[in-house]
Amino acid sequence: MGFYFYPRGGSAQVARYLSRSLAGGRWAPTLFAGSLGGAAQACNARHFFGGVRCEPLDYTPAADAWSAGCDPMAMAVPMHASYESKAGVPDRVFGDLDDRAYGLQVASWVGFLSERAVGVPSVVHLHHLTPMHAAVRRVWPRVPLITHLHGTELKMLAAIRDDPLDLGCERYGVAWATRMQSWAGRSNRVVVVSATDHALALDLLPLDPGRVVTIASGVDTDVFEPKVRAWSERLALWRRWLVDDPRGWRPGGAEGSIRYTAHDLSAFTDDAGRPVPVVLFAGRFLRFKRLQLLIEAHHTMRSLAGNRSVLVIVGGFPGEWEGEHPYDTVHRLGAQGVFFVGWRDHVDLAEILGCSDVFAAPSVDEPFGLVYLEAMSAGLPPIATNTGGPQSFINVDPLRPTGWLVPPDDVAATARALAEAVSDPLARAARGRRAARFVRRRYSWASSATAFEELYREVVDEPERGWRSQRARPSSGVA
Repeated sequence: MGFYFYPRGGSAQVARYLSRSLAGGRWAPTLFAGSLGGAAQACNARHFFGGVRCEPLDYTPAADAWSAGCDPMAMAVPMHASYESKAGVPDRVFGDLDDRAYGLQVASWVGFLSERAVGVPSVVHLHHLTPMHAAVRRVWPRVPLITHLHGTELKMLAAIRDDPLDLGCERYGVAWATRMQSWAGRSNRVVVVSATDHALALDLLPLDPGRVVTIASGVDTDVFEPKVRAWSERLALWRRWLVDDPRGWRPGGAEGSIRYTAHDLSAFTDDAGRPVPVVLFAGRFLRFKRLQLLIEAHHTMRSLAGNRSVLVIVGGFPGEWEGEHPYDTVHRLGAQGVFFVGWRDHVDLAEILGCSDVFAAPSVDEPFGLVYLEAMSAGLPPIATNTGGPQSFINVDPLRPTGWLVPPDDVAATARALAEAVSDPLARAARGRRAARFVRRRYSWASSATAFEELYREVVDEPERGWRSQRARPSSGVA
C-alpha cells in the first residue's frame, strides 16, 4: 500500500484504519508512506500508522531545506507536492512543478521502493493519484494496481480544466493532468468513496466505467461512540484543551499562539451557570470547507436569534490555510464564543466529540466526509450542505432525520439550521441517536476491509487479457 503524503487529513485516517483492519489476514499490507518530523510527532508515519508494517520516506530534510531558504523540491528526496495552492508551506501545488521536479519525485520513490521492498507484492494499492504510480510501474510493471481516489485530486483536475490560474497551475497543470489521467487509465481498478466522486471521476479521467468501484470509508465505532459526561467533566476537558494545552495558532504563529484563560471558559455557560450547546467543526482550513462561512453563520445566529452557544474549531494543520485565516474572520466580524483547539489526534477528537452537541461543516462538494460519520457515530447530528458525499448518508430517510442539510454557500440557511439545532435539545438528541444507529448499521471498517479483500482477490485472479487491452493509452512522453 502506498501513501505519498506525510500523514494529515482524512485520507491518512482512511489508510490507517484500512491497514489496521487488514493486518493479520491474507492481505496484511506493508504501507510505504511519506513522513515528517520526529518519532513522537503526529505527522511521523511510524507514529501515525502504529500497529501497521510501515516503511516511511522521510521528508524532514526537504522541509528543513525550505526553512533555510532552499528549494525543497530539488532535494534527493524532494518534498511531496500538493493538490492545493497554499502560501508559506514547503509542499507546492503539483501544477507548479516542471518536468525536472517530476523526475526527482519519481526517482526518489523508485529508489525507496527498490531498497525497502521485500519480494514482489501480489497487488499494489495506492492512495490518491501521485508520482508513486510512475514509480510502481517501473519497479513492478506487471503487478495489479488499485488506485484509491479520495476526492482532492479530482478537485485539482477540475480546477486545471476550468480555471488553472486560480490554483496556480497555469504553467504545468496540463502536463500533470495528463499524467494523472494516464495513471488512472492504467490502473486495474479505481476506487472512489461516493456516488458524487464516481460521476466526477468518469467526467475527468479516461476510465472504463466497469473498472470504477465505489467503496465508502468506514468508522471506528469503538472509538467514536456516544458518551454521556457530567458538565463538570466536560468543563475540565475544555480547560485542558484550551487553557492548559493550547494548540490553536494565529496566521504566522506557532501552535499555542492562540491562548485562553480560565475566565474565557465562562462562554460555555449561560447567565444562570447552565451549560450552553457546543457546535463543533473539525478539519483542515481548506477553501471548500467554508469554515469562514460557518463562523459568519454562527455569529449571525447569535446576533439575531439570541441563542447562546459556542463554536469550537478543531484542526487546521499548523501553518496551512487557504483564503482568509479563520482567526482573522473572527476578528473581522467581531464574533464572540469562537474557540480554536488546534490540531489534535484521533483519540482527542473522539473525546472532543463527546463534549460537544452538534457537528457543523458547510463544505461544498466534500468528496466523502468521514468526519461527519465519526461525529454521527458519536451521537452528534451534523449540519452539512446538500452537495458531495454527506448527502448520501445524512437524512437518508427524510421522515427520520439524522442531521440538517442546507444549500451551499448560504449563510442565512446555515444560521437557521444552527438556531434550530442549539435551541431544541430534544430534537437534537433524537437526531443524534438515529445518526449513531445509522452509522453502526451501514458503516464500519470491518465491512470496508471485506470489500477491499474481495477487490484484491478479483484483480489478482483476473486474466491478463482483459484490462491491458481496455485501458486508456497514455499520451506520448508520459510515464
